Amino acid sequence: MRDIGTPAKTPLYCVPEGSTRPLRVVMVGPSLIPGWLHAFHSLAAPYEWIELIALVASDVKPPQVAGVPTDVRAVIALEHVLLKENCCLAPVAMPPGPGHASAVHSDDRPLRERVSALRPDLVILLGPQALANSLAAEAPMGCWQLDASLVDECHAGLSLLAPMVRGEQATQMALMLMPTGSAPIDLAVSWGRTRVSSFLRQRQDAFRKLPALLVRALHRLAGGYVSAAPHSVATLQLQSQLPLGRGAGIRTLPLIARAFLRRITGRRRDGSIGWTLVLRLGGTPLDPESPVIGSHALLRASKGWWADPFVVSAQGRRLVFVEEMLQPKRNNANIACVELTEGGARRLGLALDEPGHLSFPQVFAWQDRWYMTVESSYDRRVSLYRATDFPLEWVRVQDLVIGRVCVDPTLHHHEGHWYLFTNVAENGNSTSDELFLFVADDLEGPFAPHPASPIVCDVRRARMAGRLFQHHGRLIRPAQDCGPGYGNAVVFNEVLELGPSVYHERQLSRLAPYLTRRVEGCHTYNAAGGVEVLDVFGRPPSGTAYLQVFDGSRTTRGNDAALDSVRPTTTAGLPATGSRPHPGAPPR
Repeated sequence: MRDIGTPAKTPLYCVPEGSTRPLRVVMVGPSLIPGWLHAFHSLAAPYEWIELIALVASDVKPPQVAGVPTDVRAVIALEHVLLKENCCLAPVAMPPGPGHASAVHSDDRPLRERVSALRPDLVILLGPQALANSLAAEAPMGCWQLDASLVDECHAGLSLLAPMVRGEQATQMALMLMPTGSAPIDLAVSWGRTRVSSFLRQRQDAFRKLPALLVRALHRLAGGYVSAAPHSVATLQLQSQLPLGRGAGIRTLPLIARAFLRRITGRRRDGSIGWTLVLRLGGTPLDPESPVIGSHALLRASKGWWADPFVVSAQGRRLVFVEEMLQPKRNNANIACVELTEGGARRLGLALDEPGHLSFPQVFAWQDRWYMTVESSYDRRVSLYRATDFPLEWVRVQDLVIGRVCVDPTLHHHEGHWYLFTNVAENGNSTSDELFLFVADDLEGPFAPHPASPIVCDVRRARMAGRLFQHHGRLIRPAQDCGPGYGNAVVFNEVLELGPSVYHERQLSRLAPYLTRRVEGCHTYNAAGGVEVLDVFGRPPSGTAYLQVFDGSRTTRGNDAALDSVRPTTTAGLPATGSRPHPGAPPR
């Protein structure tokens, strides 16, 4: 694979296999187009495998959705008044994009002649059916006509109302191609969190994905994975949902009213509660096919909170690297190191301190050196750090991904290759929905986009929840279920195939934090050196033992009672104690 795109931004999609020249796409539409099409134009522009030409036809008008029920119209009109949100569909000027994209505005020739002169492989039309039939004759791959469900400024995306009415936690955003006289073709699919409180916000979240979904569809077309009759017309539309039935708008009103009331009264998730670490020591590790928390003890920062725990075993010491949030209201976190001792836990100090918000500190040993990656999405990068004085002194040695909003980056070495898993927001959309994969021959890169990327497009199991690990010969990828809300549960997935050109996995189980009703979520699981650690959000049960936290300068042993409580004492728990590695051993 070769590097593509501008040097200022790491590409997300590789050159399609077998591609010998750019796929030439002519996008025909009026001078004003929906905002999401403008964003698509910008996303596609830097890639060398596509040449996008925007052609303005002033007499062309976008199609409109017909037959919208009166109550649905009324609800949408009400929301427009209350929220004034519609930026993904608001009309903007068709732009001349940078790089391999351009716009042609002025030309006196007939439209079909203008299109023919550009010699397109494919035409994307924001216009009527009759024009689509004419333009399809000028492109070997035909014409994709945008359906009204994608472009109507007011009533696009009505199928997204169904998951709200049915109370579903996740909404499918599926881009479909409907060829004339042929079976529908799935082009690109992504599952996102359902915004049950507002149709406009539900649609806004979903339509933020549309630019990337269309880029992925064209990537598949350029790679030869989408077939249609030559010079034919196909309709590009959202996948239809189950019928809404009568009164869908009326049934939506209570949802909107409750959400509006919460915004007025300020009722929301209590961010001051924070995260608590759940520790299990020794014995048989958690089974990812049937996970149970079992016997445990709790560990909480004396000030603020600790989250995103990664445990390593080094020189006989059990160290937990955490995101440390001292002042939650400022939303600024650094990376701290905590040592588990026989008397409890000792905060050793800060391992990484930068101006922005840092989290998800994956620490690992490679070729007798210690390395770390962290989430630094505020700076639009994924960086690799190396320890100069382990565990508290680190230097930044390489940026692995640049120019991208990435969260929870995770490195994994497998059969001679390095793989970087990270969630990416392409167009201001959620960072919990799309898991991208990059591959390199060396730890410091360069990392190239994996051909199968994005490998998971589902809010219920895309976002990383810890390092990959082996369990009875199977490779397990822990993920987060963010469908009900951010960090609601940990989902374990078995990686079935992992190679430079292939990736497949299957879901095994879901670990929800049923310690108490007041525990609302868990989102990171890691294990090493006989220690398992999970973080939970909310208020853990008062009867569970907490480990005592000592100041970094103290050497007091303290009381062993809390630490002993981590060791299972019942047949429902785990066997006692695990082995400790010899000094200098890398993490397990």
